[in-house]
Amino acid sequence: MNWNEAEFPAINQTFLGKRESRWWNIDPYLFWSMSLLLLLGILMVFSASMTTALYAYGDVFYFLKRHLLGIGIGFIFLTIFTFISLERLRGLNHFLLLATFVCLILVFIPGIGKVSGGSYRWINLGVFSFQPSELAKLSIILYLADALANYKERVEDFRRGIVPFLILVGLICLLVLIEPDLSTAFFLFLIAFVMLFLGGSKLQHLLLILIVLIPSGIFLIFFGGKEYWQERILAFWDPWKDPLGTGFHTIQSLIALGSGGVVGRGLGESRQKFFFLPDRHTDFIFAIIGEELGFVGTSLVVVLFAIILWRGWKIAQEAQDEFLGLLAMGITISIMLQVFINMGAVLKLIPVTGVTLPLVSYGNSSLIVTLSELGILFNIARGRE
Repeated sequence: MNWNEAEFPAINQTFLGKRESRWWNIDPYLFWSMSLLLLLGILMVFSASMTTALYAYGDVFYFLKRHLLGIGIGFIFLTIFTFISLERLRGLNHFLLLATFVCLILVFIPGIGKVSGGSYRWINLGVFSFQPSELAKLSIILYLADALANYKERVEDFRRGIVPFLILVGLICLLVLIEPDLSTAFFLFLIAFVMLFLGGSKLQHLLLILIVLIPSGIFLIFFGGKEYWQERILAFWDPWKDPLGTGFHTIQSLIALGSGGVVGRGLGESRQKFFFLPDRHTDFIFAIIGEELGFVGTSLVVVLFAIILWRGWKIAQEAQDEFLGLLAMGITISIMLQVFINMGAVLKLIPVTGVTLPLVSYGNSSLIVTLSELGILFNIARGRE
């Protein structure tokens, strides 16, 4: 087999065992933090999902097997994005952006898109379903990193440097909003906003965007025709007003965390997973970690993500050029925002959003995209010296 060295310059070195081509030698802190979170995720997905898997599918390993499949596919993309040429990667930004638009449209086509809970968010791939909005996170970061580095002199101009980016990101957010998925649309906009800030946009321009969009978002939530958007906000303020309805997720999550104490009930000993806590192996897996492993377990998760934040920011600071620095920063902030939103919802710091915990929760789309993003971080780290 002849490898194209322009695209995969280090792939042969990997199989020859070169130290600089091993993840644990490229950045050991990042690698072991990622690995420990994946291992914890395997254990907790199995523990949290076994009741649902047995009841709904008659197979206690149903979700675990699909989770392991997602990790396997994710490691393929981790390898590709670690060893692909960074110039080749930069050239993929328009392709990924186009693929994102196409996939976001395909979810609405019968026979291709999969409807669940009244939402058109997935493309049916047979073994599992892919969520295009997850791909949108990576494609927006890659596109904006390239555009902001190429047109740096225009970034300070609102009409020429900000508006075109807002239109493009706005179209993606609109497609996600139509699904409907308000929390992901908000998340995508937040990523773009942070990227514009890091890329050198003027603060007054960014404040102007917020002044326009915040009232628009509030109007959309309360008058956009989606009653459950309003219910989530109201349940955040007072979940005990409707403990068996809109406030059920939040209350059961707090019960799980509180009952775990310092060291937890023990691995596999959760009581909330017996059909008390909804979405226990996806959005609320952090609550199950708190119940089974206690404060010690949740603290470990926070520390591991803090290490990823530290290494990601360090890689961004030591990147070879501005594009790679912006790309590394965007990826790091995207992962950390997702962590904060997930944990914030579990701890009742923010309304329930439906955002999974990266590397830990069940959800193959998120898992594959997150491992792809970490592969890019490893790739950038390879060229730091």
